[in-house]
Amino acid sequence: MDIDLDKLTLAEIEELEELTGKAIDVLFDGPKGKLMRALFFVVTKRTDPTYTFEQTAGLTIDEVTAALNPSNDLVD
Repeated sequence: MDIDLDKLTLAEIEELEELTGKAIDVLFDGPKGKLMRALFFVVTKRTDPTYTFEQTAGLTIDEVTAALNPSNDLVD
């Protein structure tokens, strides 16, 4: 999944802010666990609208890192 913050919709940005409790301009400051879950969730929902935030709880760091790696072509 290629995460380009400039290509997030306003609704996706709002959802990230709600899920993390942080404004987009400070999103990457502080702990990263909730941010990684939120990013994975928001981007995954683009291709699977039934995917839930709760499903991200079982992911490993390796799985999320691999999925969010820009060289992965799952999402433009």
